Amino acid sequence: MAEPSSMSQRFGEQFSTMSPTGKFAVGVLGVTVLLLVWSEVFMPMANGWGDQADAIEENLVLIEDAGGGSLSTRNAVLAHGPVELPDSREEGSQSLIETIKSTMATWGITDYTLNESGSGVTVRGLTGGRVERIKADLAFTGEVETAHELIADLEMNPAIESIESLRLTRGKRSGTLDVTATVEAWVNAGSRRR
Repeated sequence: MAEPSSMSQRFGEQFSTMSPTGKFAVGVLGVTVLLLVWSEVFMPMANGWGDQADAIEENLVLIEDAGGGSLSTRNAVLAHGPVELPDSREEGSQSLIETIKSTMATWGITDYTLNESGSGVTVRGLTGGRVERIKADLAFTGEVETAHELIADLEMNPAIESIESLRLTRGKRSGTLDVTATVEAWVNAGSRRR
């Protein structure tokens, strides 16, 4: 009794009896299947490895760039990433005022006073530049809930570093608050030559 032939033997026998065109078609089909498997299985893995390699390279560049400074500077760069200087004095001042005005308009408050003032506080930067604090004094009257929401919006805005002082007093009308606040932002004051 003859042993049953294996599947590969049967395929080999069938393939050898095929015409040259049939053999070519089977070859093309095999290559197509291999390309599909490559693009669906191996290519995403390779792309993931490439992304990981890019992230590692970015970290190495970051560490190398930090290597020129002091140990505390290197540690700060590693912990927080590269430091971006704030806008110039003109841009920062305009951004601060526009942010306050747009926030006031968003909450429907049109009767307010706004005065910008500089500050003597400067901090020397790592590159020899200076960072300066600018302030804007804001006063308005609004409904209690509106005043609270408006102050929260100002605090969350990235153009505003902090609200340095805030005073809330009961307004003349029932359910209103008189608000006075000093809003603070930091700007790049440039460098001074000695």
